[in-house]
Amino acid sequence: MGEGRCSYRVCIKIYRINEDGSIPEDNPFVGKDGAKTAIYSYGHRNPQGLAKNPTTGKIWDNEHGPRGGDEVNVIKAGANYGWPVISYGVNYSGSKFTEITEKEGMEQPLHYWDPSIAPSGMVFINSDKYGNWNGNLLVGSLKFQYLDMCTLKDNIVIKEERLLDGLGRVRCVEQGPDGYIYVGIENLGIVKLIRK
Repeated sequence: MGEGRCSYRVCIKIYRINEDGSIPEDNPFVGKDGAKTAIYSYGHRNPQGLAKNPTTGKIWDNEHGPRGGDEVNVIKAGANYGWPVISYGVNYSGSKFTEITEKEGMEQPLHYWDPSIAPSGMVFINSDKYGNWNGNLLVGSLKFQYLDMCTLKDNIVIKEERLLDGLGRVRCVEQGPDGYIYVGIENLGIVKLIRK
């Protein structure tokens, strides 16, 4: 289960619970001694955004890495995402805290940013309002103050494009019931994304 300093007992976890607060019987650590039964995955550094992929039904997250190594992950039951044993980043001082970016039994990120963009909220475009952008992933950037549109093909980021560049630190992004994307920008408010 655990590897070195990154065990299901120590690192940041993602919990999975039912709407009434009870624990799903098929959670991966139900019946495991010493484990919280709400744990679904572990080894996360600093999750910021969660979104359900409307095509696959899988939950994706984005996480702040250290200096470099911000990640997008597809969350799997019982999976270890490696923090702090593996990473594509370094300490803020520039020193290394690990020499390895991969290890058996630990998940690789679906995508990572180096330099770090300081990701915030994220959402999949699932609307007819945006033409061929439908199915892409939007991730806010706190550090560089833009909305990152990640074009996906077979669940791989093949291209990135900056939207709303320089308007302010993007805090959250959601798709409204009307199919439009709404973006919360620090010191500006909520803006509606319209594609022309």
